[in-house]
Amino acid sequence: MKLLVLDMEGDGTGMDIALRAKDHEHDVRYWLPKTRAGNFRPYGDGLVSKPAEWKPSMDWADLIIVTGNNKYEDELAEYFGRGYPILGTNAKAAALELDRGHGQEILKAHGVETIPFITASSISEAIAHVVKTGKGYAIKPWGGDANSAMTCVAKTPDEAVFTLTRWKEQGITGQLMLQELVKGVEIGIAGWFGPGGWLSVFEESFEHKRFMNDDLGANTGEMATVIRHVEKSKLYDMILEPLTDYLHQCNYVGDCAVNCIIDEQGQVHPLEFTMRLGWPDFCIRQEVIRGDPLEWIYDLVHGRDSLMVSPKIAVGVVMVHGDFPICKDPVGTWAGFPIEGLTEAVYSHCHFQQVMMDSVPRVVGRKVEKMDMICTGGSYPLVVTGSGNTVSTAAERALANVRLIDLPSNTMYRTDPGKRLKKGLPMIQKFGFAKGLIY
Repeated sequence: MKLLVLDMEGDGTGMDIALRAKDHEHDVRYWLPKTRAGNFRPYGDGLVSKPAEWKPSMDWADLIIVTGNNKYEDELAEYFGRGYPILGTNAKAAALELDRGHGQEILKAHGVETIPFITASSISEAIAHVVKTGKGYAIKPWGGDANSAMTCVAKTPDEAVFTLTRWKEQGITGQLMLQELVKGVEIGIAGWFGPGGWLSVFEESFEHKRFMNDDLGANTGEMATVIRHVEKSKLYDMILEPLTDYLHQCNYVGDCAVNCIIDEQGQVHPLEFTMRLGWPDFCIRQEVIRGDPLEWIYDLVHGRDSLMVSPKIAVGVVMVHGDFPICKDPVGTWAGFPIEGLTEAVYSHCHFQQVMMDSVPRVVGRKVEKMDMICTGGSYPLVVTGSGNTVSTAAERALANVRLIDLPSNTMYRTDPGKRLKKGLPMIQKFGFAKGLIY
């Protein structure tokens, strides 16, 4: 099969599926844009074919995977409209995630109860609302041009006003969603959707968004995640199934995920959509997906369901180095560090992101010789996974794999994936959620 991966964000998130497809002898082309300064990103150098332009490969490809949902939407629109074999998000479906207020309204319109929220057109308007209500809020970017740095959970009105004021002083602008705070267990529900509707298995997940153990440090998006595939899910019945007709109207083909909080009364509160391939979630799914990595995607695009997964729990741990999570150093600063320990046994559990093939010095006998090795291409080189019948076993196996790998730099990763579920699981399971999941 001829695969074209369009890494529209330019962050290396399409590398894992590209390399897995290549390992299965598919013909792969991998495209990512230059930096804002016009520099080439080294991700994939020496590992996959990297065309300079993506449009000439659209007619070549049997399958096109688009990783993001807010770049090049105008250029992609004609291809969506003409029925190209794309796993990816068109503008109407992307709005569920990018326009957070719209996403909440669509949920509400389809009978899903949502958390009260307001949208503010400016930071000043947001501050005025906090002062008026005297509450803390989850403050999130809103709209397609949202600044991803503008995300915080302010537990008190003082914390909210302080954060918003600093953003204003720093010259940060943009629309915001202020969502009332809800305490409980955070859980995600996701499903693959295409012309034939939902595939027959669904993913329940538990993300660890903070940089450090015990959920301390910066919000990075995800540093570790616990996932499980199930054929029946109460959360799917409540959150995703009501959206079926709407997603058909969107002509959506891809992953639809909604992150939720279940409170102490068993009430489900949907927080936000992810309408694209989640990262590192899609990498972690590869731990339990069976068979060829592309055939089931090709079938999904054409309205068929051939996805086969293991029932085991999978855990993924993000390995980073360099200036992560700030990631402001020039491209190439954290490239070229050899990734040691990639034995045959651990390789299948490694999901590469910002990597490249490079020549590095090795001691051979009493001489130093250059050898080609898989090296880092940036500060987010890979995700490492493990699986098992329980959360704790899967986490132990993922961490065991992580410890086999080394970087000659400041390697960083969380060592507590899934631990908070020891307390959280019993609370949600008494209401019928995540049934059968064992810590």
